[in-house]
Amino acid sequence: SIRSYLKSMGSHSLLHSSEEIVLARQIQILLKWEETRNELETELQRAPDYEEWTAAINAKLIANTLKKQIRKSKKAKRAMIESNLRLVVSIAKRYQHRGLSFQDLCQEGTLGLMKATEKFDPEKGFRLSTYATWWIKQSIMRAIADQSRTIRLPVHVHDQLNTIRKVTRELSSTLGRTPTDAELAEKLDLTIEKLRFLASASRPAMSLEAPKSVSRGKGSITLEDSIKDTSPSPEDITENLMLKEDVEKLLHTLSSRETSVIKMRFGLDDGRSKTLEEIGNVFSVTRERIRQIEARALHKLRQPYRNHRLREYVSD
Repeated sequence: SIRSYLKSMGSHSLLHSSEEIVLARQIQILLKWEETRNELETELQRAPDYEEWTAAINAKLIANTLKKQIRKSKKAKRAMIESNLRLVVSIAKRYQHRGLSFQDLCQEGTLGLMKATEKFDPEKGFRLSTYATWWIKQSIMRAIADQSRTIRLPVHVHDQLNTIRKVTRELSSTLGRTPTDAELAEKLDLTIEKLRFLASASRPAMSLEAPKSVSRGKGSITLEDSIKDTSPSPEDITENLMLKEDVEKLLHTLSSRETSVIKMRFGLDDGRSKTLEEIGNVFSVTRERIRQIEARALHKLRQPYRNHRLREYVSD
């Protein structure tokens, strides 16, 4: 719920402008180093180890120091994101009731905030919140445009609902009372089941703050009080998004066919794991050939110099 979401963010204090500058510079360091690493990876045709990476950035650092700096930069990025989640909530509230749940709006807004955090230049003199507002809005509006259509009622259903409302008013006036479902169904030449189905399609969402019952000495009990909150915390949302981002980077170290096979095999695109035979049909090869590609890709992904980005999530 909104209340629990806001409450869980209370542990993250807002940053002073001087703190933003320090954290943003840490993030910029990481981005530059990762750019160097990607260039080196292209040159070597494999992922470089920390010693090679250290040498490539022309810094007098040992591999352990580089690892510490990477952790420090990622921590800075997370701090910047979490300290500005209130901004995401504030903007997301303006876009409610447009086809996406409030939690989805917040998640899309957080994606925009992550992008803004990476592109933010503290040397230009303005605050991250000012810069991030545009990115958050764009991310939310794009998600609404892309996703809200999938839950929009068809035009003919809207027409039927309007007819039901009109006939309900007419019968109420004639009968002097609210008509029953059977009376409405007969007038509309619909089955009762079809009438109830259409009515449920137009039913508004129930407010979690609406009183459900009254407990003696304890006041009203709302629907929210009786529902266990299973929504992820802002920290979980942030970490999951960062994990997804790092998994994508890891998969990009594979060939395009290996990446596609792994994504389809483990359902990383649409959430459904596909069989070897299904994937083989996509590529017009045998299931045995797909098994070989999968085995080779998994062997590569197990190599330490490839999966180093994901170890921190396991250790945490």
